[in-house]
Amino acid sequence: MVKNTNRAALIQELKEVTRRETEALQNMKVYRDNNLIEFFDTPPNPGPNPRQKDILEAWLDPFFKTFVMSGGNRLGKTTILTLIGISTMIGKFPWNNQSLLHLFNHNKPRKIRYIGQSWQEHITQVVIPELQKWWPRNRAVKKHGNGVIRDTFWLDERTGSTLEVMSNSQDSNVHEGWSGDLVLYDEPCKKDIYVANARGLVDRRGRECFAATLLTEPWIDQEIVKKRKSDGTPDRRVFAVSGHSSDNVGYGITQEGLDEFADKLTDEEGKDSKESRLSGKPSYLSGLIYGDFDRNIHLKTRFRVPLDYLVDIHIDFHPRERQAILFVATDQRQDRYIVEEIWNHGDAKWIGESILLAISHHKYRVNRIIIDPLAKGDSNNDETVYEIIAGILLREGYLLGVASKDLEHGILEVKKHLKGPNDMASLFIFDDLIETLFEIEGYMWDKETNKPTKKNDHMMEGLYRICLLNTQYYPLSDDDFMPHTPKTINDGRDAMTGY
Repeated sequence: MVKNTNRAALIQELKEVTRRETEALQNMKVYRDNNLIEFFDTPPNPGPNPRQKDILEAWLDPFFKTFVMSGGNRLGKTTILTLIGISTMIGKFPWNNQSLLHLFNHNKPRKIRYIGQSWQEHITQVVIPELQKWWPRNRAVKKHGNGVIRDTFWLDERTGSTLEVMSNSQDSNVHEGWSGDLVLYDEPCKKDIYVANARGLVDRRGRECFAATLLTEPWIDQEIVKKRKSDGTPDRRVFAVSGHSSDNVGYGITQEGLDEFADKLTDEEGKDSKESRLSGKPSYLSGLIYGDFDRNIHLKTRFRVPLDYLVDIHIDFHPRERQAILFVATDQRQDRYIVEEIWNHGDAKWIGESILLAISHHKYRVNRIIIDPLAKGDSNNDETVYEIIAGILLREGYLLGVASKDLEHGILEVKKHLKGPNDMASLFIFDDLIETLFEIEGYMWDKETNKPTKKNDHMMEGLYRICLLNTQYYPLSDDDFMPHTPKTINDGRDAMTGY
């Protein structure tokens, strides 16, 4: 009888334990469902996709002031804006408790604006539901509408921080007069809307974040993504990433769902529009020759070029335009660095002397100096441009060679250096080379000729020709410290005439 009593008690206790565990699991599920942002990166949630991760990591660096995540539809752009907006209001990333207080220069409640598109189709159906999805239910929040739709103003009662949802369809005057910490742009905004909101960030030295498929408003690419300072150098405070819709597969969408979406685009909008919406690259950027160029990867702050780097120099001569002279250094890893540009007016004598001055000033270890074959000019002239420059260089022991005109293979070589095996770059540009940066970011295919456009291509001519040299680094020897004498270049050409 005692055994039966003990057994019954144990069974009852086991049932009670099971009940409590089940209740605890149910409570945990309810808590998780009500506070999704705290479990953003906790399995089974996949966490940020690769492009979202790039933005979130860069967000922690107070140096950056402007952020851009551009790319295809369904990339998770609204999600990243919502996560950043709510986290800024709270003062930390809720999923890992990483503080964000160091990003602002004051302790006041944060003031945020979220700029959506149309009130009904976009803000009501996309933006507001995303805010509601990610706002943690364990934080009291006051919400009210603006007379057009509901829930456009959010106040976090714990911190006093606010988020105001506004529309790109409003008059820009409505956006004036505000002062705050952060503006979030969901899809491209009109320029006057941007200017009005950018003014509001001045007092608090705030930040801005764009998440958009840049099919419209081309000014955003030119003036935000490729923003420059007043001296023409790139604004390194801009952090921009671009992604394909497929980057979000497994993080919020499935491959099957993406394929179905792509099929609809093909049927409804045509092949070009389909690719633009999946890649996020608008038609006006689809002709970029060096689309793999990425400021975050390829731009480098200037450093003193080590004495052992091999430097190749290209001259692109023009009778009536500025002269374009490009210097590319090769290091021990066979990486190339565009280290200097000369972009100014001058005659042949000036070109030769400018090159010698640059070599002397930087103590370059010169490998090859080459020039556009057209510089040989008319053989009936008393002295060609080529002969003038060659004579000046020869005085210091440097030979002038003739560059290759194999444009097709040259462009392929540059592309290999921008993105080689394992997606590794081996070509870099000093970030103060204004003309070279301008050209590489705008170097386009001509749709009619299927050749590069003959506009703003002077440094690009030199770049592909230097890459065709396939310079291979070799260590310094005693000869490098001797007075310079002409190298013997076994290319079958005379040292002076080049023939």
